[in-house]
Amino acid sequence: MVAARHRPGEPVAVPYAPPGNRALPVEVLDRASVLARTRLPGDRQRLEFHVLMLCTSGEGSHVVDFEPVRMRVGTCLRVHPGQVQRWVAEPDFEAELVVWRAQAHPQDPISPAWFPGCGAATSWDLASVAFAEVRRAIADIRREGDRFAGSPREVALLTTLLRALLLRLAIAAPESEPDVGRLPQAYLGFRARVEERLHDRPTVAELARELGYSTRTLDRVSKEAAGQTAKEVIDQRLALEIRRLLTHTDRPIANIASDFGFDDTSNFTKYVKRLLGDVPSRIRSDG
Repeated sequence: MVAARHRPGEPVAVPYAPPGNRALPVEVLDRASVLARTRLPGDRQRLEFHVLMLCTSGEGSHVVDFEPVRMRVGTCLRVHPGQVQRWVAEPDFEAELVVWRAQAHPQDPISPAWFPGCGAATSWDLASVAFAEVRRAIADIRREGDRFAGSPREVALLTTLLRALLLRLAIAAPESEPDVGRLPQAYLGFRARVEERLHDRPTVAELARELGYSTRTLDRVSKEAAGQTAKEVIDQRLALEIRRLLTHTDRPIANIASDFGFDDTSNFTKYVKRLLGDVPSRIRSDG
């Protein structure tokens, strides 16, 4: 897990890069060692892999998609590929980080694929027994990773241990993984289509026609699952993605506007101000 090359002031894209570029599917790191090799700890980083962070001592915070998460002993935090994180050096705390490549992610048998707003908690606190069990599971992954030589069986063993860890967490903290049985199918289909068509800025009516539902149905299931109307779900997801692009990339604002179907930057500026409360240039400069 290393930061890609960048010039000062630029955001950082972070690929999954275990030592020696080995085929290691999952790696265990200590927060102190990651901070020591992160050039600018305060920089925003958009990850291309999964992270599970377990606080083991001290207290502090970590920022995920612009929201600070309070960390204390027993707090677990999840960062998914595509999310933007920021390290906060002070106050200091120690944590074990389990990181794994997106292709190695074992899908939970009763949970939908993760997406912003799917109902999964960003962080949660473990009781003492679960905390000890999770630390033992992480220690198993660390031990096998330390002696990993790249064989297919070793890859299978590590991915199996990762799957066991995530299932243990889902049992100990059900809020960490949404239960597909508790989310209306219409909502899951709606959210999947929002992700597919995000840059088209689809309307609720368009998505309702494509999915074969009425707009009233999409509003009902959105309020049931997310406490928002279908339009609010779309707007919130668009606001998050636009903010990620403005603050994470250094692409010209006109190019980002074009990504979302705006030929006129002034219209994009008005749209962003409505969604995020400020103009794109200030959102970019303020981070």
